Amino acid sequence: MRTILIVGAGFSGVACAIQLLRSAGQQPVRVMLLNRGGRLARGMAYGTQSPQHVLNVVAAKMSVLPDDANHFLHYANARESRVTGDSFVARSVYGDYLEWALHQAHAQSSRTATLDCISGNVCSLQSMAQGRLSATLDDGRCIEADQVVLAIGHLPPPPPALARGALVDCARYVADPWQRGLMSAIDVHEPVLLLGTGLTAVDIALQLLRRHPAQQVHALSRHGLLPRPYAPPSTQSPGVMLQREETTTVRGALRALQQQVAHLQAVGLGWHEALATLRHQTAGIWQSWTASERRRFLRHLRPYWEVHRHQLPPPVQQEVTAALARGALQVTAGRMLDIRDEAERTVLIVQPRSVQTCIALRAARIINCTGSCASPQDAAIPLVRQLLADGMMRADPLGLGVETGADCALLGEDGQPTPGLYYIGPWLRAKFWEATAVPELRQFAASIARACLAS
Repeated sequence: MRTILIVGAGFSGVACAIQLLRSAGQQPVRVMLLNRGGRLARGMAYGTQSPQHVLNVVAAKMSVLPDDANHFLHYANARESRVTGDSFVARSVYGDYLEWALHQAHAQSSRTATLDCISGNVCSLQSMAQGRLSATLDDGRCIEADQVVLAIGHLPPPPPALARGALVDCARYVADPWQRGLMSAIDVHEPVLLLGTGLTAVDIALQLLRRHPAQQVHALSRHGLLPRPYAPPSTQSPGVMLQREETTTVRGALRALQQQVAHLQAVGLGWHEALATLRHQTAGIWQSWTASERRRFLRHLRPYWEVHRHQLPPPVQQEVTAALARGALQVTAGRMLDIRDEAERTVLIVQPRSVQTCIALRAARIINCTGSCASPQDAAIPLVRQLLADGMMRADPLGLGVETGADCALLGEDGQPTPGLYYIGPWLRAKFWEATAVPELRQFAASIARACLAS
């Protein structure tokens, strides 16, 4: 019997397990889904139980199955008849859906396909004879498998370079914004500083302000950009695909996109339609760029891409607007120059953008909301460190993730696929750029499942 071990049971791991069970046919396959703890299919995004935490994508686009676009919509509508394709459903409901979809796939699979859900944490992975792999868990157990899929999800980001020495050992610094008990550990009268102004910062800010609307929350990032509001798709014709000759450079692609936005605005549409059309070309454009063009994009355009690509649902946008209007949430664009501790506060000296005079931001808590760990070289977990040290995994030179080959096979230090080892998750950004949303991840999961079952 073929044994396939999936390390991680968030969206990516569950999606892979579902695809393996649905595609196994009459093959004898044992799928082992390893979860570090808690309920299956939750991970960072869907572990929340708050009904105020909603998906930032409409229900019609959230199916875990690439061949059944309405799979999630039917599930959500059966639970709540008012849900439509344009609804922003609670993240907790989506976690329930993923768990249900996994059990449904298992129930509908042949008797030769089995699913074992295991609790544990892999600390090392070693190659064995005949291309098999052996995973050692931190409690001493060993699991042997023909293939291993790393679906370790989003890892906490490292502290900003300037802050590493000053903040890591500081009791006021929070490295992981999703750690359990964080909200209860913060006094409602304490000023809080968020590092970052993206979706994570918005989530944490609103959690703080929902329990105490007068709490002072300050968000800091280099550009001070908040995610743009979501707009429903137009019923009119969308934008047109960019021509290949227009996208060979960053400058050319930007110019072509701006021209398309101007054209759409002339007919009453806007950038949302242009971006939706570009979504289907993003991976191809990214892969066609040279390393220097990719660096140019990261240096000049990445912040603007992120805030337009990852949008705020209307109810969340309304809360953010209200918090900004009453001054409970403040946003500063600037860079940190210095950090020092006072008796009851940590003080960050910041140089605002386009301003000569520095300012001091005082906070009782500093929470890192800069997003997940971008590169395996900055990851703090033993498994990733071991794979890098043993040459079984190779970080990409731009610090965006891991290098992969066909079907998301992990490349080793020699540039060749590490036998039997695959990766799915945000570190695929190095190759595809788009690698964190459901439409891309479900396709990656299907591709990995086909490769595992065919090898």
